[in-house]
Amino acid sequence: MLGNFRKDYVALNLPSTVLDSNKGWPKRSLWRWWNQLSRFQRSIVYMLILAICLTILYFISGSRSNPNEENNSLDKMNITPVLPLLSPRKAFPNGDVGETNKKGITEDFINNEINGNKPIEEKNNFDRGGEALNNNDVGQINSPPKEAAIQFKGPTNERQSAVVAAFKHSWKGYKKYAWGHDHLKPITATFQDWFNLGLTIVDSLDTIYIMGLKEEFAEARDWVANSLHFDVNRDVNLFEVTIRVLGSLLSTYHLSEDRMFLDKAIDLGTRLLPCFNSDSGVPFSDVNLATRKAHSPKWSPDSSTSEVTTIQLEFRDLSRCTGDPKFEDAAARVSLHVHALEKNEGLVPIFINANTGHFRSYSTITLGARGDSYYEYLLKQWIQSGRSID
Repeated sequence: MLGNFRKDYVALNLPSTVLDSNKGWPKRSLWRWWNQLSRFQRSIVYMLILAICLTILYFISGSRSNPNEENNSLDKMNITPVLPLLSPRKAFPNGDVGETNKKGITEDFINNEINGNKPIEEKNNFDRGGEALNNNDVGQINSPPKEAAIQFKGPTNERQSAVVAAFKHSWKGYKKYAWGHDHLKPITATFQDWFNLGLTIVDSLDTIYIMGLKEEFAEARDWVANSLHFDVNRDVNLFEVTIRVLGSLLSTYHLSEDRMFLDKAIDLGTRLLPCFNSDSGVPFSDVNLATRKAHSPKWSPDSSTSEVTTIQLEFRDLSRCTGDPKFEDAAARVSLHVHALEKNEGLVPIFINANTGHFRSYSTITLGARGDSYYEYLLKQWIQSGRSID
């Protein structure tokens, strides 16, 4: 009887109180739930988590203090840049730098910076020609005195002749294959345009003049006067155009006293001013010269710190040459703004937001690209202003 008994299943009856104590369905572990998802479902979860993280980072970087509050604090500081006039440079009779300039600047720097002395206030100030300035005149802004154009005699030794010959060789190739364009591509004998502003011609003006190449300078001047127009419907970089085009036009004006170069510089400087129309006053990196609309670079919402702090020399000089302070005011305000920002032991991050006016959080600090010329121009601005801006 027992041998014929077949046991098909085992039943286990539990009282209802057991289910009630477990509060319904039993819980599954998160890891088990994750393993049961399909690959497609996991990908969606990954993308959602990534989107949430990026959104949080974006709002953290943008949720800084109101730039208007910092601008108001700058106004309360009552800092007014005092800028003396620098007249067009004077040539030395012997072609060498003045002994006064050597002793007045080089020895001052060595004695005071290395030996720890501080008699700078007792020293004379010097202009770019090496002549002593009256200390009472430092900080005074006057109209530039009219002087004759500086004359250069060309190469006077073998090494200078070799340099001039190399330049003329390059100029000949550029003139033949890329005249009026930004750059020559020497291997393919073609050209490349970055801004459509004849960068090679404009950037070479002062060099040609100093080399005494009258024929080449006449060609370049004719092109600038008749073919260089700034109503170009293309975005250009504020920093590059300032140091390469605006700076060259101004330096050539100082050397030659040719008003045409100053007129071109005024036109260009006016077209670059919209870059400073940001909420913080820190300039946008790019501007369309035709529409005069400025904006951040396409690859980032931030401007490079070195770029926005490496345009002050040219804009300050343009104001001195024209008597119009708007160029200097726009650029000087950037310096004051950056000076008031918190820094890491005097070192600045390499990116700054034009809208908020703050450095990018956790940005790189380096003495290389995008940061180097900030420190360089601190010294240059101090020298340009007659050592009056501390």
